[in-house]
Amino acid sequence: MPEPNLEECLEYFGCDENEKAEILKCSENGNVKGMIQLLRKRRQAILNTIHEEEKQISCLDYLVFQIEKDSQTK
Repeated sequence: MPEPNLEECLEYFGCDENEKAEILKCSENGNVKGMIQLLRKRRQAILNTIHEEEKQISCLDYLVFQIEKDSQTK
């Protein structure tokens, strides 16, 4: 099975066209530090999304808990 190329990986990571272009330009120019910096920035964006969704799940869980609790006392 062939390894995915950089562009496929960037698409998988959810990079927009600007992010992809910047990272690919760094790759073509041999700018490893620039690539790493941009990839870490993308990683942080993904992590921020995960944390926001974790908060939503916690709120949903609490709401379900409260509704169940309230329905048992009636």
